[in-house]
Amino acid sequence: MDISRYRDLFVSESREHLTILGTLSMRCEDGIADSDSINEMFRHAHSLKGMAATMQLDPITTLSHALEDLLAQIRDGHFNPTRNTVDLMLAAIDTLEQLVALVSQGAELPDSDDLASRIRNHAASVEEAALTALNPAASQTKPAAEPTESLFRASDENTTTRVRTALLDRLVTISGELLTVRHTLEDWTSRNQADELQPPLKELSTLLRQLQNEVFQARMLPFGSIAERYPRMVRDLARKSGKELTFQIYGDTIELDRGVLEQVIEPLVHLLRNAVDHGLETPAERVACGKPPVGSLSLSVSRLADQVLLAVRDDGRGMDPARIRAKAISQGFLNEQQAADLTVQEILSLICSPGFSTATTVTDISGRGVGMDVVQNAIQTIGGTLTIDSTPGHGSIFTLRLPISVAIIHALMVTCGGLQLAVPVSAITSTCEVQRNEIIQRGRELYLLRDGAEIPIRNLPRFFRQRETLSGNAILPILLAESNKQPIGLLVDRLLGQQEIFTRPLRHPLTDLRGISGSCLLGNGQIVFIIDPTACVGRLCTEN
Repeated sequence: MDISRYRDLFVSESREHLTILGTLSMRCEDGIADSDSINEMFRHAHSLKGMAATMQLDPITTLSHALEDLLAQIRDGHFNPTRNTVDLMLAAIDTLEQLVALVSQGAELPDSDDLASRIRNHAASVEEAALTALNPAASQTKPAAEPTESLFRASDENTTTRVRTALLDRLVTISGELLTVRHTLEDWTSRNQADELQPPLKELSTLLRQLQNEVFQARMLPFGSIAERYPRMVRDLARKSGKELTFQIYGDTIELDRGVLEQVIEPLVHLLRNAVDHGLETPAERVACGKPPVGSLSLSVSRLADQVLLAVRDDGRGMDPARIRAKAISQGFLNEQQAADLTVQEILSLICSPGFSTATTVTDISGRGVGMDVVQNAIQTIGGTLTIDSTPGHGSIFTLRLPISVAIIHALMVTCGGLQLAVPVSAITSTCEVQRNEIIQRGRELYLLRDGAEIPIRNLPRFFRQRETLSGNAILPILLAESNKQPIGLLVDRLLGQQEIFTRPLRHPLTDLRGISGSCLLGNGQIVFIIDPTACVGRLCTEN
């Protein structure tokens, strides 16, 4: 039988089995793996072995069989899993993932006999040295029936179908193009006063919205689909740095667009690595500070209207604003007068400057000053924001505010000189129109007097090198937003109203434009840039 045509399906299902095995293995080390978890791990290892045997992939069959035997002995109550047991299980899972990756590339598989032998020898030695059996309740657990050998898992009554992600991406693109065509028809109908087209256009808009909702729902994935990799990474980093901690993930069932999830994987890696390396203390340091020796690190997900909040929280040493201010001065980011004028939130935001780091030593985990700027840039690219809260001696919280989807968004259309621009509605807290005398100008900088406070203002026409109308306008429209909990404002020439737009990514060299996060095409064929308010105002600190 020709089995090469099953390769993609084998790779996909194998990765699912290995992801679940990795997650449940971590529970074994935490001591919370019950008999149901062990049985589930056994079933996944058994299924992987059967699939690999059918595909005639001997190295994967051998190693998964050894892992299956190890889990069978744990399941049957011969011994309790130790830390060394979990290390071997994770090593087997890592190796199996590498072998599956080679299968996806059509490459030849290396031998896995050595690791399989180590696993079997470990099981034999632990069982022989065990002085006590597992908990009687666990030892009396009826072993799970081994599943019948089959090529791949049967679908759940044919209620689901695997679809290539490229096809879903294409459907999103087509629905976005249809949105542009709808705008074109609406524009033509308005210009030609073709009122008889209004009813079918309204029906078309309704159907397109339903289509978009269905397509985007198909692209939605639970946060847990990417979060399963983080416990293992945090565990390895903690052991490498000699720290003890508990790591919890909350809200992993909340769904986001696949495009958003792919963009936050690396930023979360940077935040978690920094929390382990910089934030949390060693057990001895924590005890000396009156804390429990085991630190706490969490990653939580929550919904807020049409946005999702991701928060990385630790109870470590926190960040000292005075130290950050001194470091910024010594590294030439600011002079003493500029640093003295900054608020606490603005000082904390300095850690996102390229090349900035407060670490006294560089490790292979962090300390090179190339982490937080990557986080901020990645989040701003998808229209999100980063907020930093920290209390010295008590810990830090890094909050990512993200849109649920990045393909079709609601935007406020504005004009700046000869440019028409789009601002994501999710990035705007409010809009206002002010008198010219309500704006203070100090040198080249503008500030809005509002509720007794001075809000820094970015003159967008000047920012984009357009003709300025500040001196001639009696009423000035301003968009209010936030950057790390600090209010900011964008001065524009005119507000045109809201519109649903299909976002398009920028290509080089347009990606080098500061303050621009994407583009869209209007119904009249005009190309409009999408701006990032935080990135526009973020340059104020640098220019100062």
